[in-house]
Amino acid sequence: MATSPTRYPCTHPGCIKSYSKPSRLAEHCRSHTGERPFTCGECGKSYLRETHLQAHSKSHLPESGRPYVCTESSDCKRRFWTFQHLVVHENSHGGNKSYICPEVECDEVFAKHHQLRAHICDAHSPSGTKPYICSHPECMKSFATNQKLRGHVKTHDDKRYTCSHVGCLPGPDKDPVFFGTWTTLQAHIRNDHPPTCMHPSCTGRTFASQHNLRAHQKLHEQQEVEALLRNGVNGSTPGDATDPECCQPRKRRRGGELGRDWKCDFAGCEKDFKSKKALTTHHNVIHLNQRNHVCPHSHCNSAFGYKHLLERHLAKIHSSKSTRGETSSSGESLTTDTGDAHMGIEAITGKAYTSRSLESTAILCPYPNVDALLASTGIVDVSPGTSSKICEHVLTRAYDLRRHLKAEHGVDADKEKVDTWVKAQKHIFTS
Repeated sequence: MATSPTRYPCTHPGCIKSYSKPSRLAEHCRSHTGERPFTCGECGKSYLRETHLQAHSKSHLPESGRPYVCTESSDCKRRFWTFQHLVVHENSHGGNKSYICPEVECDEVFAKHHQLRAHICDAHSPSGTKPYICSHPECMKSFATNQKLRGHVKTHDDKRYTCSHVGCLPGPDKDPVFFGTWTTLQAHIRNDHPPTCMHPSCTGRTFASQHNLRAHQKLHEQQEVEALLRNGVNGSTPGDATDPECCQPRKRRRGGELGRDWKCDFAGCEKDFKSKKALTTHHNVIHLNQRNHVCPHSHCNSAFGYKHLLERHLAKIHSSKSTRGETSSSGESLTTDTGDAHMGIEAITGKAYTSRSLESTAILCPYPNVDALLASTGIVDVSPGTSSKICEHVLTRAYDLRRHLKAEHGVDADKEKVDTWVKAQKHIFTS
């Protein structure tokens, strides 16, 4: 009688096995995935097949219920569930030892395989070697169970994983792309097939992960919904008198109104945000008064809750020093403290600073002659030559002078006194 053809082949790369039933194929596939769905409720051991679990469950029953009893020795009353186990046990009494040590000049033989493994670990392997040893060349790893060894052996398979991207699918003139580890596969996907936004306005923008792409695509969906709301439903626009739900439109916020699911629970605060990170930053800066972005300049104690505020501070308050720059002994210009990204071409060349110094309302920083300014008793002489260390910073407003004195010279001048002094200086220049 002819056997039925095997119509269900294994699709795992490198595996040529096939089966006549889908159930047998499913059992086999678990050997590739490591899935062991049948678990013993007594000891927690898991198995690939239900029949294996049923056989194991008998081991938890009383020994008196086992039908096969050893008759080789009057002193041995061991009982077994299967005839095969009884035969193996009886062979150990008769001296039938079929497991021979493969090592040269070793004549040890054993009746059971686990005895041979234990002998190899103790007599022919380094100290600490476990019973199940990897046979792959140059691999010295060993494991306590056969299951762990089988899982480890898969790591030596160079064709364990394959890329399923359409650009890597095999064709008539193209072989499939394989990877030995999951890490190398993920690195290949990140480098060669990064998540890409297909929206026309993004022109193929890529992202580091699928999570970031999904968050970005959600913004596109919210923008489309908000565009419909701005145009109104059924042709009516917000604020139209014909619209029964007419209301005065709110000022448009950056990012839109939709998706603001993270609301501040602080008493009296009605702010809402599109992410938990934005809500946390708002809570720390506004309600806890945290200022983690500190100005790096000496004598400047300014600190800000947001990075862009610190960058604006550096560009406005400390950019004059970086614009002038410092010159080394060899005549080469040294690197400035702040980047050129915040300065235009006029600021880089010094033209903007020169233009401010020629204005009729421009004044020079009086440092170090600030006694009269602090006392507000007279006009400070800031003409060239008054001091060898006089500051050459040019300003046009009392507000800028007060911030400059505090940031650069550590002088905390009173607002009213600085205003009075600046007005007196401007009066001298205009008179």
